[in-house]
Amino acid sequence: MNDIPSTAGAYQGGSGSPLVLLHGLGGTWHIWKPVLPLLERRHRVIAPTLPGHPGGPPIPEGVTPTVEVLADLLIADLAARGITRAHVAGNSLGGWLSLELARRGFAQSVTALSPAGGWQTQKDYQAIAKSFRIIYALLPLLIVLFSWLLVFGVIRRGLNKQAMEHGDRVPPDESRRAMRSMRDTRMLPALLDSMQSVGGIKPFKVDPPLVRIAWCEHDQVIPYRRYGASLTTTVQGAEALTVTGCGHVPMYDDPEQVAAVILATTTRAESAQAARADDAAERRA
Repeated sequence: MNDIPSTAGAYQGGSGSPLVLLHGLGGTWHIWKPVLPLLERRHRVIAPTLPGHPGGPPIPEGVTPTVEVLADLLIADLAARGITRAHVAGNSLGGWLSLELARRGFAQSVTALSPAGGWQTQKDYQAIAKSFRIIYALLPLLIVLFSWLLVFGVIRRGLNKQAMEHGDRVPPDESRRAMRSMRDTRMLPALLDSMQSVGGIKPFKVDPPLVRIAWCEHDQVIPYRRYGASLTTTVQGAEALTVTGCGHVPMYDDPEQVAAVILATTTRAESAQAARADDAAERRA
């Protein structure tokens, strides 16, 4: 894996067409590490830490954090890196943001892995938000109690069991980093409040770009039946598929499968774009 050439808040590596990777709520770009070598064989990969997260662009003082605000800041951050259009893949909150970038015309293609934002009722929203609020409140204590125990795979698997099928595959240092990142995402309670008041993903049509919503088979955080089944109607034109054998955060569970799903999306999008360009050239001839 290449060294980080810009800041500690983002990763860039590989060559080819740009591919942006967006992590979930309370995380950092580091969660993508298992798939980076697989993706950067085909793409210039940019994995930023999201706005409002440790190492990411700050939320301006006095601004209420919302998904739209995060998208505004994210697009500005990417533009500063020279990226004005790209393939996008995101997980959870990052999946929601990837769909928002499709809505705004930024995304050349989108792979949304178990995206947030698909609830239909306040009861459904509260079921998700409650677990995040509890974890956020308990994290300072959990870090004190378990930090030194993270050398044991059984402990890592237990702490990550809601988000992953194989949490023991996350190295101890990465587990500590993830816990500290969630603890230090100070805007998290305010973002959860704004999600409740603003609501989830609003209906829109995607044609183009190619958009695939890939739900993780064993997702316990945002289960498909309750939160995902309606998204292909909400996001009209999106294709649905399943990431088999994986929990809500699938990058450590099965990096090869995750990378294959993303690359299938980008390859199809680029093939379709090339075909459209050929058709346009023939019409001009």
